[in-house]
Amino acid sequence: MAVKPYRETFNDGFLSYGHKQTQRTQNGKRIGDVFIEKGKLAFQEMSCRDQDYQMTGIMGASLDRKVKTLYPPSFRSINKNKLKVVINNIEYDVITVDSDRMYLYFYLQEVGK
Repeated sequence: MAVKPYRETFNDGFLSYGHKQTQRTQNGKRIGDVFIEKGKLAFQEMSCRDQDYQMTGIMGASLDRKVKTLYPPSFRSINKNKLKVVINNIEYDVITVDSDRMYLYFYLQEVGK
């Protein structure tokens, strides 16, 4: 009897992804950054392994959160490591993104920590 693949649920919430854009006055003086949302993805919270902490430590970052999302076709052509992510009004820098054929694994560091 063949085993049917199960459908994963991504019901831990939605993350907003996008970029930061610098805001300037009419004189050209920088007054701050604003988050520009490019889209949303449903995510599943993942547990962080020791090797995840070691990998991000080597990169000079501290791992605060790891989430898993489906791999949308539009993500194949963008640099995922340059994205910013917002979950529950908390902004995260994307340390790195692992992927396989169906899923993306975001390693996130909270901004301002």
